[in-house]
Amino acid sequence: MGLMSGTSMDGIDTVVANVALAGNGLEFEVLSQGSAPFSDADREAIKRALSGDAARLADLHYRLGELYAQAAEEAAAGHNLELAGLHGQTVAHKDGAYSLQLGSPSPLSARLGVPVIFNFREADIAAGGNGAPLMPYLDWLLVRERPDTIITLNLGGIANLSCVPAGAQKADVTGFDTGPAMSLIDCACGQLFDQRADLDGKLSEGGTVDGQLLEELMRHPYISRRPPKSTGVDEFGDAMVGDILNGFRGNGADLLRTLIAYTARSVATGVNNFTPTNGQGGLLAVSGGGAHHPTVMGDLGRELSIWQIEPSAVLGVDPDFKEALLMAVLAVAKMENQPANMPAVTGARREVVLGQIA
Repeated sequence: MGLMSGTSMDGIDTVVANVALAGNGLEFEVLSQGSAPFSDADREAIKRALSGDAARLADLHYRLGELYAQAAEEAAAGHNLELAGLHGQTVAHKDGAYSLQLGSPSPLSARLGVPVIFNFREADIAAGGNGAPLMPYLDWLLVRERPDTIITLNLGGIANLSCVPAGAQKADVTGFDTGPAMSLIDCACGQLFDQRADLDGKLSEGGTVDGQLLEELMRHPYISRRPPKSTGVDEFGDAMVGDILNGFRGNGADLLRTLIAYTARSVATGVNNFTPTNGQGGLLAVSGGGAHHPTVMGDLGRELSIWQIEPSAVLGVDPDFKEALLMAVLAVAKMENQPANMPAVTGARREVVLGQIA
């Protein structure tokens, strides 16, 4: 099938045909053709995007593509590279509806001279899933042969976990985003201190947890929502910090300290309420930037005192590069035609192969 919507913005034209490319020639037989008109609302949405937002998105898409290509070219030096997996920068995500990652794969493929696998979430969404999280696939591969239940926790902007029981099949794995990891803390650092992050906990040092605010934050509906679920910085980011600041009367260190406690408690709520651990502890392996924040890790240790909390290096994976490793593994899965989504995690109706090839 060929699908086309053009600059006239009147609708989507479709052609179904038998097509054969033989040598330099083309053979085809049209089987059916038709048109599905856009509604007035659809047409207006396209016009609004064309008025400026689309140009900014396109500019960012290609700018990021060049940046990814530059970084990859440097990293590939001295290696016989065969394949690349590109996640891209998420700019929009809504569970079960859409997930948009910007960053053109074409500059990467052109510079490296190898296939680039990208757009890893869309196939799962098309199968009825949320398209997220992706990490449980790697976690399952890493620890499924272990004799004990393992929880892995990645503390990037958003916190996501995987719970892999001993000898687990895919359907036995639990995984979801628990809520914010460092996103709110980082946003507050920017708005209050013009700093990118609370490095080594220095900005929050001496701050006091505001118990009333913490209780209010814990009532956010996402925290108590049952999986499958995923979230992003559109929900736990600058806008939320701005709303908090409108009614907050403490100092900056107090707010940061409260947001740190919120990260730890929301993670603990996810572990205690939505993983099949039955109140039993075990190994919890942590990766991501939050693994380096001493106060976040201290709060996690208090909230999850029965768990042995260690960096993901205990599983043989560098805590700072686990997500990049995931992209490499997903790229290989695509080339091997192996389904890499986890329907029990995302809510998809079936297993599907993830990614597209550039």
